[in-house]
Formats: sequence, C-alpha cells, structure tokens
Amino acid sequence: MKEITMPKLSDTMLEGTVVVWRKAVGAQVERGEVIAEVETDKATMELEAFASGVLLEIRVEAGKTVPVGTVIGVIGAAGEQPVITPAISVAALAAAPSPSATEPSPVAVPPVQPPPVQPPPLPAGSGEEEVLAAPVVRRRARELGIDLSAVPGSGPGGRILLEDLVPVEQQPAARELLPEREIKEIPEGEGAARPPAAQPLSRMRAAIARTVSESWRTIPHFSVTVEVRMDAAGQLLRQFKEAGTPVTLTALLVRAAALTLGRFPRLNASFREAGMVSHPDINIGIVTRRDDGLLVPVLRGCGDLPLAETANRLAQLVERARHGQLSDNELTGGTFAISNLGMFGVHSFVALILPPMAAVLAAGAVRDGVVARDGQPVVAQVLSLTLSADHRLVDGVYAAEFLQDVKQLLEDPDKLVGGGR
Repeated sequence: MKEITMPKLSDTMLEGTVVVWRKAVGAQVERGEVIAEVETDKATMELEAFASGVLLEIRVEAGKTVPVGTVIGVIGAAGEQPVITPAISVAALAAAPSPSATEPSPVAVPPVQPPPVQPPPLPAGSGEEEVLAAPVVRRRARELGIDLSAVPGSGPGGRILLEDLVPVEQQPAARELLPEREIKEIPEGEGAARPPAAQPLSRMRAAIARTVSESWRTIPHFSVTVEVRMDAAGQLLRQFKEAGTPVTLTALLVRAAALTLGRFPRLNASFREAGMVSHPDINIGIVTRRDDGLLVPVLRGCGDLPLAETANRLAQLVERARHGQLSDNELTGGTFAISNLGMFGVHSFVALILPPMAAVLAAGAVRDGVVARDGQPVVAQVLSLTLSADHRLVDGVYAAEFLQDVKQLLEDPDKLVGGGR
C-alpha cells in the first residue's frame, strides 16, 4: 500500500490545493500516470503516481487546500483496506529543510517527523505555552512583540502559521501589541475614520512576499554596475532573426552568464551555516511576469548549450511559465538568476537575490548613449548590467571581475555562438 501525499513542488510551497482527480476510487493506476492536478503558490501541475495499483481511497476532495506532506489518497492492491495515517504537522513543515538547489523535488513527499528542536524558554504567564505553533513562528512572534495567545490560527487544528502574524499588526484588536508610536497613528473616537481593511493576498503574491522578505532579511546584498556596448551584439541578433532562428537579448545574457559562471564558481553557489555549497551544474532562473505576480522558471544545464539551443529552450520555458504549465523540475534547482526589465524602458535597477542563490543579474534597456571612440564622443548602443551578490560568499572585486568578463563576451559576441564553456 502506498500513500499519495501533497508534494512540495517549489522551494516556497507550504500547502497545495487538489484541483481535480483524474482517477476515481477503484480505478487501476499505472506508475507515472497522471492521477490528479495540484495547484501550488506558483502554478497548476499534474501529479503522477509513483506506484502501480488501484486507487483505494481519496482523502482530500477536489477544491480542498492542505499542507505539504498531507496524505491525499492511497494506492494499493484491489480489496486491500487503507490504513489511517495521522496528518503531518505544520511544525514539521516549518522546520523541514528546503529541497536541494541541485536536485529536483520528488513527485510526492512522505510525512516527516518534527525535529527535536525546542523553542527558547517562555516567560511565566505569557499564555504561549498552550498555543499550537512551530518554533519558527514562536521566535518570529517574539521579534514582533506579539502575544500568540491573541492570534487566531489558520492552520490545521487552529495551529498558528507565519502568515497569521502579519494581519495581527493591522487589526484594531491588537493595539496593545503595537509600539507606542504606531498606536498614536491609529484614529480614535467614534468620528474617526477607520483604517481600510487589509485585502487578502493571492497564493502567488503571498509566496512572493515570503521569498523577498527572507531575501532582504537574511542575505547581505551589495551591487555593482557596468555599461556594455551592444552594437556588435545587436548585429548578431539581427543575423539570427534573418536566418529564421530568432534569439532574444535574454537568451544572449543567459549564454554570456553561463560561460562566465564556469570561471566564477562562487557566484554559482549557496551559503549555508556550515560554509559554501558549490553547484556543479549551471541552472539559470529567468524572472518571468505573470498576471498575478512572478515566476522564476529554471533553464537547466546552461553551461553546455549553444546560443541557438539556449534561445529555443528559453522561449519554450517562458511560454509554459506564462500559461502555468511548468513541472516541479522547472521551478526548483536554480543556481543563478537573470531579471530583464529592458522591455519597459528601465535603464538600470537592483534586483533582490532569490534564496538559496548567491547572485542575480539585472538588465536594463538597450539605448543610445554617448561613448568615447578613438578619443572622440560617438553615439552607440549601450546596456546597463547590475549584479546583486551575497557578500558572505563574494566581495566587490570578484563581482566586478565577473561583470567585466560578461561585458567582454557581449561586446565580442561571436564567442557566444558555439557550445561548451
């Protein structure tokens, strides 16, 4: 007998919704066959069976949202009686490590046991001893000065989740928990205007909020910028277009970054408390716009892809991202990221690093600029590139040298056409 659990399909996923079951109870199921569709904080994905047999039980009906690791169904032999398994706790989910940056998430994640992590001692009479909340939630509540006994939990059994702490700061009932300077800003009296009610975030927006908050709070960023002459690169892109194999600027940046990262491994790494984790493969995430937020689909194995193949795979990847058709393997495992806002006329900007990556490259618009040529000012096509890097792993000189190598490749783009590093 095999349990089907709600899989962890992205690094930020804490819960998922069963959209539809493709198989009914009693139906024969083959390993690798799609049995259900699951909606995550980023997209709707197909859930494949990891064992053959008969679908004995559906425990989570379509439309229901449950935490990652919850048993949603059971596969076994015909006539076999399913065994009830306790649901996974949110405490285990909060403390469980994220998937490795170099390995795809499994199709289904079996329930894990909460690790033996004890929260710091609680002050007497705090009322927090009886509250259902993971250690990470308790620590965050103490940082914010929030009494957890006054917070309604939205998790299973009334358990308090991290996202439950945010609305508390905006509710009038929590005035006694706010610093004095914030209390003075809240209107008093019957005639005072009431503050507008907070609008709930979409699942994707909430995931973005968690990710960027973690990035800003835990990664010491710094950034460096270079100006790149793009006349030769523009000519190369026109040649590809005329030949019927269009290549975008983003594909050109992916190729240039992939070649350069092979010589700068600290920017293709992740920081861990025990030290630096170097990734053998170059998997570049592309920040992609969706109507309700952003996705970062990952183009794997970029180091050995020729430019034309890079452009072809990238176009397919972005198209699937915009239609919510990405697999879990295409949403995880990124080791470096690129964000391009040039199509919106942005000259330059600083992007936030996406955990657990060490860097992100931000590209502005290709525009006319005045540069010196043979001692004379001339108008040329220029591009601003800004690298945001994790200061725990690299210093300014290392980041500047990386950008100089990228700049040289873009200004002599014939070196980007072939394959290999």
